[in-house]
Amino acid sequence: MFFRSTPKTARKGERTKILSTFSNSLSMTYRFRFESVDAGEKLSGRVEIRGSSWLFPKAPRFQELEPLTEVSKGMWDTLYSVYVVPDCDVTITREDSSIGKSTTIIVLVSLIIASALLLIIRSFLL
Repeated sequence: MFFRSTPKTARKGERTKILSTFSNSLSMTYRFRFESVDAGEKLSGRVEIRGSSWLFPKAPRFQELEPLTEVSKGMWDTLYSVYVVPDCDVTITREDSSIGKSTTIIVLVSLIIASALLLIIRSFLL
């Protein structure tokens, strides 16, 4: 996969940054795989999601740490970070990313409008 990362380790109880993006203005979904370093330990902890517009910071959101965790970045999240605080040592791999539905719709509508404008301009030139 194109967006797959090299594994990273987060230590028990430590807040570790696993993603940081700046101003791409696309809604995105990021997927992470978490595995306990010690196979006998139960995977648990929390994921902290921080999104922010330029002028309007958002309150952090939290979700439970799961083996396959998805986080979503909104279109207006110009500053976006994801942290993990595991209850045991974990290995983290970023599995992949995908653009959100609203971004897909905006891109498709933009392509249709651009095509229509090109046809109109072409008809005036002929």
